[in-house]
Amino acid sequence: MNSIRKLNISGVTRALLYVLIFFQPFNHFNSFREISFYALLAVFLVRIFKGEIKNIAFSDKTIIALSMLVGWSLFVSLAGPFYADSLNAIRKNLLKEVVIFLVIIAEFKSVRDLKPLFWIVVSSFAALTAASLVENVIKDPETFYSLLPAVSWRSVSTYFYAGYANKTTFYLPFIAAWLISINELSYKKRIGTITLFAGSVLCYIYDARTALLAITIAFFVILLLSKKYKIVIVFIIAAILCVSIMVNSKDDRFTRYTSLIKAETYITDEWSGLNGRLGIWQVTLSVIKERPLIGYGYGWKKIAWVLKEMIDADDKFWDGTFPSAYRYFVEGTKLSYGRVNPHNLLLQIVFEIGLVGLVLFLWLWSTLIMKIVNTIKSAGTTEAKNFMLCSFGLLLSYILINLTNGFWQESYGMMMFLFMALIFVIHREAEITTEEH
Repeated sequence: MNSIRKLNISGVTRALLYVLIFFQPFNHFNSFREISFYALLAVFLVRIFKGEIKNIAFSDKTIIALSMLVGWSLFVSLAGPFYADSLNAIRKNLLKEVVIFLVIIAEFKSVRDLKPLFWIVVSSFAALTAASLVENVIKDPETFYSLLPAVSWRSVSTYFYAGYANKTTFYLPFIAAWLISINELSYKKRIGTITLFAGSVLCYIYDARTALLAITIAFFVILLLSKKYKIVIVFIIAAILCVSIMVNSKDDRFTRYTSLIKAETYITDEWSGLNGRLGIWQVTLSVIKERPLIGYGYGWKKIAWVLKEMIDADDKFWDGTFPSAYRYFVEGTKLSYGRVNPHNLLLQIVFEIGLVGLVLFLWLWSTLIMKIVNTIKSAGTTEAKNFMLCSFGLLLSYILINLTNGFWQESYGMMMFLFMALIFVIHREAEITTEEH
């Protein structure tokens, strides 16, 4: 009877986690996410107090690094000038990320055990991709049929497709890694393959250069590391053909993508280059200089408030900065809370929790990278080794998208903490297997 009750509670825990993860890529359905999270948190806390959660190794370097990052984030938030906003941001983001991580490493034991969770991630993005296609083909069929990038879909699609390109930089490399490494039923693999191709087309049409570059490089690295050399050759030939078609085409809608092969794109601050990011980074650095070690507290949205205070205190604040920065901060976003962003992950982390926090964040990831490397070296299962190898493609995609963005919170942050937990569980299984042998 006791074992049946434990099994039921475990089933409830997993069901709540699956609901929470399934709705992450969607812009709406926030009520489903909130209800499932707080129910999951309540169940997990009850299980901890009853002593049912026993396999969390608090001496593990990853958990130590995560604990220090959480502790530091709390400290600087309480010590910062906007402690109420920071604590609220921790509740909305960091708390959920940590709970997702702890639930997964406590509940799942092996790659085989993780397979339903893998499928939830894949199927959720498959559903979002299908919904985006239906939504946009109805609104603008000509763009889809011509396969030319157009701003129209981005401007008219506010339900499913909004922000789609950024999401592809996590989900598409993840699906590629899953397809290559995890043995699954054929119909699931077919759904994953269709989603991979349809998602790539939708990302291309979205007209987001960094996202397209990130997933392209991620695919190449995943195929290369998994030794799919024939597909690599086809991939390279297809990439060369696509680039040559775009370069030789006179259509203006290709201009934004062809700029990726021009050196000036990476040094100019104009629309054809970094879209004003040089100026944004310069302004962010000027804000950081005021509190470089401890930052302003967890959460990036408060940067609007900080800038308003600095501008009010200095009439010549904008002198010597890039004009594009003024257009972005003042004319474009009007320094509105939640609209102003540093557009670089490292700068964003330093703004929030300072240089000390950045060191802790990098340390956390270094422990996970070591787990990946050690699992590849160990006598783990083929699925485990292949997924760990392919995960380097996902990591590279994450690095590239965060050169011009800052994703370690909201839904993207939740999924990266899920990814961390997957690495943790797979490494732990390989370690136990090695010890048994």
